[in-house]
Amino acid sequence: MSTRRKSKNEMSFIEHLEDLRWHIIRVLLVIVAMSIFFLIRPDLVFDKVILGPKDPNFPTYRIMCALGEWLHLKGLCISELNYDLFYLNISSPFLLYLRVGIMGGAIFAFPYILWEIWRFVRPGLYTHEQRNLGGLVFIATLLFYIGCFFGYFLLAPFSINFLANFELSDQVTNQFTFDSYLGILTGMVLWTGVIFEIPMIAYFLARMGLLTNTFMMQQRKYAFVASLVLAAVITPSGDAFSLFLVATPLWALYEVSIVVVRRVEKKQRQKETSDG
Repeated sequence: MSTRRKSKNEMSFIEHLEDLRWHIIRVLLVIVAMSIFFLIRPDLVFDKVILGPKDPNFPTYRIMCALGEWLHLKGLCISELNYDLFYLNISSPFLLYLRVGIMGGAIFAFPYILWEIWRFVRPGLYTHEQRNLGGLVFIATLLFYIGCFFGYFLLAPFSINFLANFELSDQVTNQFTFDSYLGILTGMVLWTGVIFEIPMIAYFLARMGLLTNTFMMQQRKYAFVASLVLAAVITPSGDAFSLFLVATPLWALYEVSIVVVRRVEKKQRQKETSDG
């Protein structure tokens, strides 16, 4: 029989707030510690990582060029990136330096953030729930980083270069603030990381009875259309190859979510049968 883990003394509301405060403090300290790497090596972080998609030798461009040659498709090679970046304010370099450091620290600290959340909710869970939640923390972390890599190596490079090289007139020079470039890059990376958490969201909604396998199967065709629409929104180039490149993993995430919800329902039925 499942037993709920109890502390020696029941915690009051104020004690819960105090406990939460220490969890938050530890998370902030880890983020600051992780940020130190980005702050002490700005040359590596900015030249190789942040400005990587601006380099024609970026791995994605080389792979896409080789793929285009293999498939005899034109237009996949990027040999020149015709735009310049500049700072708008005198304080911009320092503020962006801090911004990248903190954001990078938060991304690197993501597993620890989930772990602290798990530690906070663990005392109120049953023993079997504690085991399941520990595995879910690992899966959620893995999905987040897969999404971040997908956003960095696929979505961000093509979106940035399409927008940066889009011209209304050859009399206007393409020059953009580094702040706007960084905003698109980090936005793509972080939001894609969040989008890849769809299976985890489906899992918790199914556990709460708010999402069923039958409903998701019925909405399959609409999910496919939604994947294409979302792919068109986050890939401004709009060509068929880019849409396929982005829509395919989005559709795959939906299919994985169906499997996840089906497994949740199966376990719930087994539990009801054993309890009955």
